[in-house]
Amino acid sequence: MAMHNVILPLLVVAVVTLLGSSFGLQYIVGDSIWSIPPTNHFYTNWSSSYTFRTGDTLYFDFDSPFYNLIEVSRGELESCTANQPYKAFMEGPATLPLMQKGVFYFICNVSNYCALGLKVSVTVEQNSPNLAPNSQV
Repeated sequence: MAMHNVILPLLVVAVVTLLGSSFGLQYIVGDSIWSIPPTNHFYTNWSSSYTFRTGDTLYFDFDSPFYNLIEVSRGELESCTANQPYKAFMEGPATLPLMQKGVFYFICNVSNYCALGLKVSVTVEQNSPNLAPNSQV
């Protein structure tokens, strides 16, 4: 067996471990582009399948002006309104670092896309130096 066949996998594991513990992980929201989903609960199901920690980032891949990304309150997520947005990203893609624990709410307020399921809530847990690096992606 060639030496590089042994060293390369070990090097990849070392780099992934270092990056995971130092910087957190990046999640592509929905594991695809930020767009009208096939079902109304698609993004809810997606976010509930991961454990997000402080230091991780969310990557929303979307094309402007067809889509946008608005961070809103829980009430505005539920009513699909963005009258008092916390943040607005009109040009995609958007990368959002998860710097604090809590629940964060995001919608697209183009047309009726939010009502069609283009919304997501993300629960972020505090990262602990005692935890092993997050291994979900």
